[in-house]
Amino acid sequence: MKKIMNTPETFVYDMCHGLAAAHPELEFVEKFKIVKKKEIDDNKVSLISGGGSGHEPAHAGFVGKGMLDAAVCGDVFASPSQVQVYNSIKKCATEKGVLLIIKNYSGDCMNFNNAMSDAQEDGIKVDAVYVNDDIAVKDSLYTVGRRGVAGTVLVHKCAGAAAQQGKELEEVKRVANKVIDNVRSFGFAFTSCTVPAAGHPTFEIGDDEMEFGVGIHGEPGRFREKIDYSKGTFSDDLSRRIVTDLEEDLKLKKGEDVVLLINGFGGTPMQELYILNNSVTKALAADGVNIHRTIVGNFMTSIDMAGASITVLRVDDELKALVDYPVSTPALTWGAAMSEEADAALEAIKAIGKALNITPQETVKKSAKKAAAAEEEDANAVYEVVGEPVVTETINTPAFVKIVDKMADVIIENEVPFCEADKMGDGDFGMSIAKGFKQLKADWATRKKGDIGQFLVSCSEIIKEYCGGASGPIWGSAFKYAGKAMLGKTEVNLTDVAFLFMEANRGVYETGKKSFGKGADIGDKTLVDALKPCALALTKAAEEGKKLREGLDLGAKAAHEGAEATKTHVATLGRAGTVGERSIGYPDAGAHGLDVIFNELAKFVKTL
Repeated sequence: MKKIMNTPETFVYDMCHGLAAAHPELEFVEKFKIVKKKEIDDNKVSLISGGGSGHEPAHAGFVGKGMLDAAVCGDVFASPSQVQVYNSIKKCATEKGVLLIIKNYSGDCMNFNNAMSDAQEDGIKVDAVYVNDDIAVKDSLYTVGRRGVAGTVLVHKCAGAAAQQGKELEEVKRVANKVIDNVRSFGFAFTSCTVPAAGHPTFEIGDDEMEFGVGIHGEPGRFREKIDYSKGTFSDDLSRRIVTDLEEDLKLKKGEDVVLLINGFGGTPMQELYILNNSVTKALAADGVNIHRTIVGNFMTSIDMAGASITVLRVDDELKALVDYPVSTPALTWGAAMSEEADAALEAIKAIGKALNITPQETVKKSAKKAAAAEEEDANAVYEVVGEPVVTETINTPAFVKIVDKMADVIIENEVPFCEADKMGDGDFGMSIAKGFKQLKADWATRKKGDIGQFLVSCSEIIKEYCGGASGPIWGSAFKYAGKAMLGKTEVNLTDVAFLFMEANRGVYETGKKSFGKGADIGDKTLVDALKPCALALTKAAEEGKKLREGLDLGAKAAHEGAEATKTHVATLGRAGTVGERSIGYPDAGAHGLDVIFNELAKFVKTL
């Protein structure tokens, strides 16, 4: 791997600092990895988007006049945490409200939805839309449905124009959903991409092969096929196939108008994107489809992947005007700037509002300062473990703390192997959870260790904030539910441990249900395939009167068998959900991770 970088850990921070340095109208809030406008306009709806990094210029490159007010940056290919999103909402809250533009991925939906719920409880006016333009996920049978890809940029553009014009939140949301209903995308790839933390390509592909229908995280596509240059019409033929699929899915008719977006994945030269545009333009013209505006370039990338996607947006007069509306961001700029008179009027309005101290944002900022002070005071407290670790037929609090510490060590030691196991997902699983548990160890002294329940709930706070992608809400909820079940307990027996695991599984289930209307169960090819069998085996062992260590061995064995069984399952939820039957033959990365963790912990307990 050759990249301009310092370390994988500082990769996103360094990039965001560099972006802000190049564009002084923006600022980077390092604590929460938020790129935002320095000045938030209190008289317009604020637009917030974001997701995993690695798609640059999306999303931070679209922060500016006429598009986004803030972008929340996760780690590479990992959703930002709900804590990051929540703080972004607080920093951008206005009287007119906030609209979240969310790409339809499990981690993004979980974290943005949870943050929105928290903000609404605080009295902030906030709503959301979900972009799902990727028709490569053919029938929406898997995971949360179709992925949000390059069409997201056009949602940013039109909703941003509506917000800039002063429209109300309900109207801006209507515009965003109108774009979502009328935009479709399809991508293909010639190479994989290389996640900095992994250090090698996410998947291997032959020099004469391509992935047809690939995602923006290096996920496999609909299928793999040979590239045929023999007829001298490869670009035209490829474009014809994709345009036909897009037209059929969108039910596009002859004589209708579209905006065409030719989007590079980061590793394809502009000359090839223009060749692709030539071919796509000919295909649309042959079908009698009129192109209102063409946009060519790198807008929603996949780090250094060679390949591209084609997006078409059906437009009427309203959407044409919103697409054409002036915009000024690091990655997209066109049209005349707003008049000096209009800018001066807006500045005058803001000055009056600030002088009278009536802007809701100032109130939010004051509340945020109080909350931050309280958080800092709590963070400076040190919680000591009283007593020595003891494991007999019970586990006391000091021993339980050591077990979780060992769990963190196992996760950190397996960061790269867990990434490598994530072959049908984004390739970032190990990095996502290791980040959270590294932070947990760094903040170890601040965790409440008075009893086992307090300790687990305290750990959940760090895990939710720092574990990337869907891992934050899923693992964080598991710890929180387990902790609440153990509140007040300074020692636990096998029956307690079994109940703890059952509650952890319930936490995972409820988190999925809240976000997608369906929680994961055995057979869906998620970490539940290891977690629930382990919990059931522990429960059975306790009911049969087994000794503690024997019961833990049986739980670990059940986790292993459950993880192995995922090799034969078709993914219907979780990391591999978008590829469906192509996931057969591979274990689920989350289930495999729990298998390794639980078996290592069962061995460790025998040494205590």
